[in-house]
Amino acid sequence: MSADFIAGYVSGAIGIVVGNPLDLVKTRLQASALPSTTAVNSLNTAALPWPKYFEHWTALARGATAPILGYGALNGLLFATYNRSLALLNTGDLHGTPVSPQLWQIWTAGALGGFASFVVSAPTEIVKCRAQVSSPPQSSQEVFRDLWRTSGIRGLYAGGAITSVRDAVGYGF
Repeated sequence: MSADFIAGYVSGAIGIVVGNPLDLVKTRLQASALPSTTAVNSLNTAALPWPKYFEHWTALARGATAPILGYGALNGLLFATYNRSLALLNTGDLHGTPVSPQLWQIWTAGALGGFASFVVSAPTEIVKCRAQVSSPPQSSQEVFRDLWRTSGIRGLYAGGAITSVRDAVGYGF
């Protein structure tokens, strides 16, 4: 394994451990119907369904398994692809001496890295989101197993084309 992959994997996993509780609350808020626009407009937070998101402290980890495994691999793949692509695009001057990469080379390497990462990000995100909003609560493993059983590989890549475009453009920039 290259240092790029290992550094990417570790950073991705740590990012999920820190960010997953916030992502869980965000996803649940987005997936639920708000009580009324008046409550939201007046910022009456008492009317929002906050307590159900914290039914137990372990609820904040719901859906974290897939992203910890997946985003670690995604970042590893992204880092390795970006660095290899940039090296291929930036071959240097006529004498083979490396030169500072041009902006288009950096963007292209980022886009290629983002496109390559969709292989991991599409199934990871669908499993994560479905685990976060499942009722009754399901683990990432249960969601994965259900998706695989009912839809196979196609189910894991539902929305994959949009994910690949989003990742390629986003990581390019």
